[in-house]
Amino acid sequence: MTISSIFQPRPSTPSIGLWGLPTSSVNWCESDYTITFYIAEFFNSCSSLCMVSFGLLGQWSLSYLSKNVNSTPRPRRPDPDIYDPLQEHPRLIGVNRIWLTWFALQIVGWGSVAFHGSLQWWSQAFDEVPMVWTAILHLSTGLVGRYDPFPLATSSSSSSQTESKGWVASYLVPQLRHSSGSNGEPYTPIITATFLTHAVTCSLLLTLFRGPSQFVIFHILFGSVELAGFFLTYTISKEASDPSHPRGVGYIKGCHSDAVYKSLLQRHQKDVKTLHKRGLWFYCIAIGIWSTDLNFCEYISRIPFIYPSLSLKGFEWVYTTFNPQGHAWWHLLVSIGFYHLGILVTYDRMLAGYRTFWEGVERKEPGCLELLKEEKVKGRVVGRKGDVPVIEWIYGWVPVVAMWRPHVYR
Repeated sequence: MTISSIFQPRPSTPSIGLWGLPTSSVNWCESDYTITFYIAEFFNSCSSLCMVSFGLLGQWSLSYLSKNVNSTPRPRRPDPDIYDPLQEHPRLIGVNRIWLTWFALQIVGWGSVAFHGSLQWWSQAFDEVPMVWTAILHLSTGLVGRYDPFPLATSSSSSSQTESKGWVASYLVPQLRHSSGSNGEPYTPIITATFLTHAVTCSLLLTLFRGPSQFVIFHILFGSVELAGFFLTYTISKEASDPSHPRGVGYIKGCHSDAVYKSLLQRHQKDVKTLHKRGLWFYCIAIGIWSTDLNFCEYISRIPFIYPSLSLKGFEWVYTTFNPQGHAWWHLLVSIGFYHLGILVTYDRMLAGYRTFWEGVERKEPGCLELLKEEKVKGRVVGRKGDVPVIEWIYGWVPVVAMWRPHVYR
C-alpha cells in the first residue's frame, strides 16, 4: 500500500477482492478494496469500531450509578455504609435493559464492520437488523421509565398525564396501573411485547427483501423508531425547563435546604439541556454527512488534493483527488450523539425510578416497604428520599449517571 492509494477517486466499476462483487443493496462512496485485498471499505469498516467503543463506554458508565458525587466538603468521619434499595435491586429500575441497549450498540458496530468489510447482502442484514433492535431498546427504555418506572409502586404523575392522551396513547403507552389506589398490573410486559413484535417484523422484512426495496424498507422502519426516540429526548429536555414539572427533581424539594435544592435543580436543568443539545447536534451533523456521502459521491470523491511524495526518483508533488470518507465520519459522530442521548434516557429512567419508589414509601405501599425490611437492610444506614440521580461529567466531557447524597446521615 502506498499513500497515493488512499487518495484515489472512486472507480466507475468496483474492484474485486476477497469477498467478490458486492451483493448489498448499497455501495458507499469509499473505493472498494483500495487499501487491502481483504477489506472492501477499509475506512468505513475500521470506523465502525467507534460504535463498539461507545457501547463499551455506556456499559462502563453504569458503574457510576452507585457513586456519590457530592462535591461539598466532607466531614472528618467517612460516609457510612449506605443501603440503597434500588441499587441493591437494579433490575427494578431497568439497569438490565440499559445494559442490553449498550450491548446492542456493540453488536451494531461489529455488524457494520462485517458489512463494510465485505459488502454482501448477509452482512448488510447483520448491520441493519441490530440497528433496529438498538433503536427499539433505546426507545422502550425511555417509555418504560416514563410510564412504568417502578413495578412495586404507583405513580400519580404518570397516570394523570396518560389519562389525558386518549385511548390510542393509553394502549400504546399504557398507564402504570389500572387504578391509582391499588398496585394493579404492571404494563412493562405490554410495552416490551409491542416493541418486540415490531423488532421481529423488521428483522424478517430486512432479511427477506433484497436490492433497493430492502434499502427503502430499512430506512422507513428504522427511521420511524429513530424519530420517536428523538421526540422522547425532546420531551425530556422540554420538561426539564419547567421547575414545577412532576417528572423533574421537585420530589426532593423538602429534603434539603432551599440553597441545596436550588443548586440541584439548576444542575438538573443545565445537564439535561446540554445532553440533549450535544446529542442532537452530533446526530444532525452525522446525518448531513451521511446524506452528502450517499447522494453526492461523484463530487466529494474528486476533491483536488496535493501532497509531497518521496520515491526513487526523488521528492515530488503529487496532484490527485481526495475522498474525505464521509461515511466513516458518520460512524464517529453518530456514536457520540447516540451516547449522549442514551445517557439522557438513562438519567430520566433512574430519576423516574427513585421518584416513584419514594412516593410509594410515603404511601406505605407493601411492595416498596418490602425493600426496607431489616433482613434486607442488614444494619446498614438506609438511603434517603433526598438521594437523587445526577449527571456527572468525567473530565468535563464524558457524561455518566451518578448519585448525589448528603455526607451526613443521622
